[in-house]
Amino acid sequence: MNDNEKIIEEAKAAMMPYESWEQLAGEGSSAFKAFCAFRDMGLERNIRKAVESVEKDAALQSKKYGVWRNWSNKFHWRERVADYDRYIERLKQEELRKTIEAQGEKHRQVTGKMLDVVSKKLDTMNPEDLTQSAVPEWVQTAIKSEREAAGLVSPNGKAEIKQGELNFVSDFKGL
Repeated sequence: MNDNEKIIEEAKAAMMPYESWEQLAGEGSSAFKAFCAFRDMGLERNIRKAVESVEKDAALQSKKYGVWRNWSNKFHWRERVADYDRYIERLKQEELRKTIEAQGEKHRQVTGKMLDVVSKKLDTMNPEDLTQSAVPEWVQTAIKSEREAAGLVSPNGKAEIKQGELNFVSDFKGL
């Protein structure tokens, strides 16, 4: 590659960013296929296992191993697969985040419908039908739900300590 071609390649690389795990300038198709075999082995990857996955002839494995090690050094396979692994992990995390958000929205919709039904039932109920023994349970459930919605307690019923708030409850246990 002459100086002009090198300058052009450097300018293209600066203007058009690429992912490091894509085929590099000067990396032949055989070297890139070898890199892909190595990359696709996952976190337990190593050059020997990658060679064995594509070459079944033991005599050729040792020859290819040496070539692949040279390519690995020349084309920075370890750094490239680390970039690739981070990229894949980001994709997985983004997908997980989207799933959690979708589930949260579905839960909010269902909860809203349930609360609408309960509200309608409460509006049509005759207070006389509420037994004396059920009143404390209703009050306790309403207070607990209201405190959870306000973030004053966690769903397990334990008080949540807010920043700047002092809590001495544990100091008085057993008194």
